[in-house]
Amino acid sequence: MVKAKNPADLLIALPRILGYTPTNSIVVQTFQSRRTAASLRVDLPPDERSAHPTAVADAIIRLISRVPGIDAVLVLIYTDEEWDQPDRLPHAAVVESIVTRMASAGLGIVDAMCCSAGAWASYLDAEHGVIDEQQTSRISTELDAAGAPHDVVGITQGAQPIAPMPPEQRTEVAEAATAITHDVHERERLWEWPEASTLWSDAIESAPCDLPPAAMAALLWSIRDKAVRDCVLMFLAWGADAGDRASVDTQLLRRGVPVPSGSILETFVGDGRTAPDGLRLEGAVRLLRYLVSLAPRPWQLAPLTMLAWFEWARGQGSAAGDYLDEALSIGPGYELARLFEQLMRTGRVPDWIGRSPN
Repeated sequence: MVKAKNPADLLIALPRILGYTPTNSIVVQTFQSRRTAASLRVDLPPDERSAHPTAVADAIIRLISRVPGIDAVLVLIYTDEEWDQPDRLPHAAVVESIVTRMASAGLGIVDAMCCSAGAWASYLDAEHGVIDEQQTSRISTELDAAGAPHDVVGITQGAQPIAPMPPEQRTEVAEAATAITHDVHERERLWEWPEASTLWSDAIESAPCDLPPAAMAALLWSIRDKAVRDCVLMFLAWGADAGDRASVDTQLLRRGVPVPSGSILETFVGDGRTAPDGLRLEGAVRLLRYLVSLAPRPWQLAPLTMLAWFEWARGQGSAAGDYLDEALSIGPGYELARLFEQLMRTGRVPDWIGRSPN
């Protein structure tokens, strides 16, 4: 995703790769053949004096070991603590334990760095400095092209809360939704992929705020059908052809016929080396968040679960977990959310993380 000339470049890039600015955190950025792969974030021990560095390191290596194919790591400490001398950095004992564990596991150590208020320093050598605007501008240009989230300064880890729209707008969407539920022909029409495909294609190419209440209600109704919902996931991630392929395979499933090996639906569990387009994912997240802000609460289940998947698909597990928790609080038995929760508990990371879209 980023052509880093030095470890400090990755320090600049990481908040946008993550989608938030870590605070009081240990972040381990993994690499596969010099490509950025999964990112792991855990809280810093609240009291450095009573911390157990070996236990922290063991917990992190257990999580990292679940990520297939990694060969190197960058260890970063984000802290509010400042330092007077670069050779006396905070949390040095924890970092030493983590680096030792990683090296013992055969992983290359790109660097181990501390960051506080724009200043940074390496735990491994004498390098230190302050992040400058020229570096930030170059890295930002590359991240823009990759579709990385914008405006992450001040955004902390996890999904940002979705504020509900004003009552009058929600009422308009609710009334349009009620009209659909009372119209048998419209209900069935929106559960056919050709119709739903056109609807979602128009929506993703528009600014969400420009869509009328009837269109919002139609979008929300369409994904109450699980086959259409799965097709929309594939369509938003990989494009129209992927949605059409998913439609063929969901029809097989409805008839009780197993889908062939290599089905596009296998990407739901992270199989496949082709990364979704970053700009498409960002657009999908923006649209789905807007839908949730307008939807009647029972109708938020599908878009929240889809949001969880899209965040996971771009390597943002903390945000994915937040959306999934919200979905399960609404519908504890919602099948897709339950399946995805089980998948995330295994520590599964999509095969395409750290790869560029074809």
